[in-house]
Amino acid sequence: MTENQEIHTNYTLRIFSKNREKNHSKSESDLFKNDQDYWGCNKFIEWRTLEDEYLDDGKLEVEVHVKINKMVGFPEEFPRKDLRSFGEDMKQFSDVTLKVKERKFYISKLYLSSHSPYFATLFLGRFQESEKSEIELKDVHPQDFQYYLEVLHLENGIDDDTVQGILSVADMYDTPIIVKKCEEFLLEKSKKGLKRKLEYAGNYRMEGLKKQCLDEIKSKADIRSVIPADPMEMDKEILAELLKKSLDSN
Repeated sequence: MTENQEIHTNYTLRIFSKNREKNHSKSESDLFKNDQDYWGCNKFIEWRTLEDEYLDDGKLEVEVHVKINKMVGFPEEFPRKDLRSFGEDMKQFSDVTLKVKERKFYISKLYLSSHSPYFATLFLGRFQESEKSEIELKDVHPQDFQYYLEVLHLENGIDDDTVQGILSVADMYDTPIIVKKCEEFLLEKSKKGLKRKLEYAGNYRMEGLKKQCLDEIKSKADIRSVIPADPMEMDKEILAELLKKSLDSN
């Protein structure tokens, strides 16, 4: 979830003894947000009781029912409808199939290669893959890849729900034009907070966004609000700039 999204739920957690002779349950309401850590129930059952009365040969039967009461900050259609098809209906216009998990994308080698050095090397270089009609891409989510292709084909598909996934794919496949489009969105339209924008600026080397964010930081309170719990997770150049601002404000 993004920092602006919330999911309000009721849930019931129930465990069963052998042959379901008895059960133990707990019901609660919970609010899921982006900036929270989740560690389960504070207290559910005594460990000795669990071992003595509910374990069946070392195994435990658990049942969880979750009711979503309200979702805040999500599009009316979630996930939204695709803006452009790269499915079977585009097969006749393509010369290669990219497989991402179980989903297939039918695309043009030349079009992708003209925007991405990664794909230019993959399709046109002296690699075994360049001769294949179907190539599997790993370590990428198919919906993020869909959004990436949409933007590459000039659809206006960047919003606060898709920008992080698009950036991760554009960075993975070395597509600077997509990173630039995402930066323009984050500079001009995004409702994301300063901390998240600064994180993106560092992770994806967006200098314009970094400058805008740093210019908005005026006080020590501003600095504390954007530094993560572990400062070493932050981009080193941005961290150095923030430390300098902190010293200058003394």
